Amino acid sequence: MAGLAPGPIDARRALTVIDAASAETAYDLHRQAMAPSAPGPWDETERRADFNQLLARVPSFLIEIDGAIAGYLQVLPRREVLHVVNIGLSATCRNRGHGTALMRWLQTQARSRDCGLHLKTYRGNRAALVFYQRCGFIESHRDARHRWLDWWP
Repeated sequence: MAGLAPGPIDARRALTVIDAASAETAYDLHRQAMAPSAPGPWDETERRADFNQLLARVPSFLIEIDGAIAGYLQVLPRREVLHVVNIGLSATCRNRGHGTALMRWLQTQARSRDCGLHLKTYRGNRAALVFYQRCGFIESHRDARHRWLDWWP
């Protein structure tokens, strides 16, 4: 299945590829988005290594809003789903409709590929769970750390 491509999402938002020059910015966004709800302490060395491995194998993008970097997105195309590996918006861009617009765009991308969306969130991240459920995701299972959610057209 074809992956996502960089470019405009809508008139205000766009995706650009994370490259070597923007990798540190992307990791900072990752830390800001994930650390507050991560179970247990945030091990900087381990988390940075994991993130760098993902950058090497998962199509990764910065999210720009009105030309400014506002978040990041990592989506792995699979046979039946677009697997949203990581997604995060800076705190100043949350609760302003940007996440909903991005999720609706991802749903359109999945629909055009005749597939669903799959993601996980930390069990303790109640705000993310409520957001994803509001966007039509249904919890498929959970483990000690995560809730797994799916959306189907």
